[in-house]
Amino acid sequence: MICVLTHNSFPLVFDVGVLPVKADEHDLEWVDLYHSALLEVDYQKLPERLKLAEDAIQARLRILPVSGGTEELSRIQDARQNLRLLQKELEAHRSSTTDRISHAHSEIDGQYVVFVDANRRYVEVTDGVCQLLGYSREELLAKTIDEITAPELRAQVPETFRQYINQGALEGRHALLAKDGRRIPIRYESKVYPDGCRVARWQPLNQHQDYGKERAS
Repeated sequence: MICVLTHNSFPLVFDVGVLPVKADEHDLEWVDLYHSALLEVDYQKLPERLKLAEDAIQARLRILPVSGGTEELSRIQDARQNLRLLQKELEAHRSSTTDRISHAHSEIDGQYVVFVDANRRYVEVTDGVCQLLGYSREELLAKTIDEITAPELRAQVPETFRQYINQGALEGRHALLAKDGRRIPIRYESKVYPDGCRVARWQPLNQHQDYGKERAS
């Protein structure tokens, strides 16, 4: 029997006839974690749910060749397919949220602008940022603030980010680490907007004069 489950606003199609049930005490963990991911409606928690379910499935698969379980293997394959559907839904949500936030503030402009999520991961960057650091956009969207910070400053990043979130705005100086290993000093202005948008505008310090003009514009 086929049913459609609406997870948040996304319809997901599942074959109910092959959804896993608890067969024995040995596979309780992966089934429970799989169900938790399937029923999670908070996008902030969903990545962790997906990882826990996949890790539990991987652990179960490592012992299945010894214990047999052809029927369970079939159920695991179906569950993993549904987890992949959830992952695609999560990616679609992130993409739509990024598009909505990134273009919501006409006052945000500049050559070097970045948007980050609550985990300090980049969700949008301008072309200027890519050129400055030598990364492709795809590479930067897989990184966090910590990862492109100069090594000697990385330990300070979590506390500085907490201060930024608590205050709603922060400005100062920082040093970035380019893909080729260059250390790039910058000045930054960052702000948390009421809609949750976390944005920072950078200017390399060797272009400080241009930065002053940009601020005045």
